[in-house]
Amino acid sequence: MKKALPILLVLAGCATSSGIVPMGSNEYLISRSEKGFDTTGSQVKADALKEANAFCNEQNMQLEIIKVTSKDMVPFKSDAQAELEFRCTEL
Repeated sequence: MKKALPILLVLAGCATSSGIVPMGSNEYLISRSEKGFDTTGSQVKADALKEANAFCNEQNMQLEIIKVTSKDMVPFKSDAQAELEFRCTEL
């Protein structure tokens, strides 16, 4: 059991992000996925929104959402996922 616990902790918190991907005309994309049996698409979407908001705030601008999608995880098939298309606009 002592060996299994660290492995479970690692699997429960794995996340990947595309980072900020420029799409042209001040439009950007973030694609994220997170592993975990209790992770939902809404949680991943919230993390993507935080990442986008921080990016726009660094430029002294505000986030404007163009499109957002999310999918819940499917056990043993796919991770929870979200994609966010956005732009940064003047305050």
